[in-house]
Amino acid sequence: MDLQKIVESEGMEGVERRLLDLDSEFRFKCRRCGKCCRNQREVMFTARDLYHIACKLEITTQTVINRYARVYIGPNSRIPVVNMVPNGRGGSCPMLDREGRCTVHDCKPTVCALYPLGRVLLNAISNEPLESDADLRVRYILQEHTCGSAKRVHTVRSWLEKSGIMDEDQFFLDWNRITLLVGETARGLEAGQDREAVRRLWRQAYRLLYIDYDTAETFSPQFERNSQKLKAFCIEMQKDIQEELSDI
Repeated sequence: MDLQKIVESEGMEGVERRLLDLDSEFRFKCRRCGKCCRNQREVMFTARDLYHIACKLEITTQTVINRYARVYIGPNSRIPVVNMVPNGRGGSCPMLDREGRCTVHDCKPTVCALYPLGRVLLNAISNEPLESDADLRVRYILQEHTCGSAKRVHTVRSWLEKSGIMDEDQFFLDWNRITLLVGETARGLEAGQDREAVRRLWRQAYRLLYIDYDTAETFSPQFERNSQKLKAFCIEMQKDIQEELSDI
């Protein structure tokens, strides 16, 4: 669910009506119909998703992207986005087998594991969509869905536990912090019309966010190392922007 689209069409009141806390209840029972695996065009891979799938399939994260995804610059986020391409049979997820079963079920992307919930970060003070990482607040949204039934009642907390997702997910916060920084830096470079610099930033961000991982090593230390490199790169580019502005 695109939070920005809700804001544009319904204002913050629309967002507020959909927000759930950990103890909020919702009704859903999966019927194993496979609808959620078809015609899905908003499954975004994080670095952790790619790493776990790469480990499962014994390939590199770059190969995962080449096989199952496309890369583009987010129109709002201004960062490299890795998006699953539903090019399997009938517009289904390409990671399904011939019987329609998920081949990476035990390490499927977080977006899929959360379904029908969505997870968002908001400003803890104003409850508005985030533009900086100053005050992070994790909230949940029940996505619009046409599958399943309403026969079972869950809390967000119990659904996360069932799906193997931590309610205090430090990676989710750290991932959003570094991608927000990249997006902020990219917008600054674009405002200064420095096209070569912004392309250089995107190349560096793509490599450090998604590619430079060794599946023989633990994920978290590699992500932290890559994030620190990317943060330093962004800070240096932002300094260059300020110096150019001061010369005007």
